[in-house]
Amino acid sequence: CMLVVTGGTAGPAKGCMISHNYACNIARQVLKREDRNEKTINWTPLPFFHMNAVAGSILSCMMVGGRVAVFPRFSVSKFWDDIERSGATIVNLLGSMLTFIANAPESEAAKRVYGQVFAVRGSPFPPAIQQIWKERFGVKITGSFNYGFTEAARVTTLPDDIQGPPGNAGRINEDFDVRLVDDDDNEVPAGEPGEIIVRPRHPDIMFSGYWNRPEDTLKIFKNMWLHTGDIGRFDEDGFLFFVDRKKDYLRRRGENISSFELENTFKKHPDVRDVAVHAVFAETEDEVKATIVLKEDSTVTAEEMCGWCVDKVPYFAVPRFFEFREDLPRNPVGRVLKYQLRDEGCTATTWDREKEGFELARR
Repeated sequence: CMLVVTGGTAGPAKGCMISHNYACNIARQVLKREDRNEKTINWTPLPFFHMNAVAGSILSCMMVGGRVAVFPRFSVSKFWDDIERSGATIVNLLGSMLTFIANAPESEAAKRVYGQVFAVRGSPFPPAIQQIWKERFGVKITGSFNYGFTEAARVTTLPDDIQGPPGNAGRINEDFDVRLVDDDDNEVPAGEPGEIIVRPRHPDIMFSGYWNRPEDTLKIFKNMWLHTGDIGRFDEDGFLFFVDRKKDYLRRRGENISSFELENTFKKHPDVRDVAVHAVFAETEDEVKATIVLKEDSTVTAEEMCGWCVDKVPYFAVPRFFEFREDLPRNPVGRVLKYQLRDEGCTATTWDREKEGFELARR
């Protein structure tokens, strides 16, 4: 049907071979989870080289006779004007787009269409940002409540009429077998983090391999299971929680640290527009660095930012390094390229709390 190129956030991008049935099955999953019909108007700024727009928006709406409003390029300043123009009832966004809109200045168009948008889909979608969308814009449903990636989309899902715990990524559905394993592929018990591995219960509902990369295809199918490279955790009720990318999961001085959870903490700071937490090598081992994009006119210092987070994260997770930038390196879909930040390491503008003599009280 098509080749969809992976995001390239963890290394070289690869072309995923997508069958017709795989694309249509994603659309069917959307309809099982969401209440879409001929009155639905799905607004999306996402590119057509991304499965979200092609299958999650266009194909799902085609199946029920709904409509799709495609915006050529994401814009914070034009967002609410186009929501008003299109009459959109469902919005699909990704990552930092959700935060940018939530924290944008007041908009007359947003006031006029208060409550028009029924659902906003996107991930990651921190609970605090979800609450802003509900209170400020009158949105009823916020979040995607599913987990998947280009190779195997929506291996866990959650219907809108089920209220799961905050931050969950759904439950295992009838399409996939999903397990969490350690480095030796031994299954881990509920409550403990492990790599998410999956296999299909039906034919042609996941990718058919990497285009002209048979070795890479075999590598990801270790022991006949597709290894996602993501770390997750199941609770006692079977809800999946995303913990981190395996390559982004940090281990510092014997302690495991989730960059995903740290980023959600920093996004609660009133001056933070966006942030990436990642490892950098320093002296003899990896240390934690927070690369932060501040809001316009912010005067907060790196030392103040470090002091702010001390009471909000475990002592071992407080980053040693801080750097402020105008933006973060991203792929065409907007996802942050952490491997690039890791490779750049400690730049000339990086603040080091140990060299600056910042005292960190152990709790």
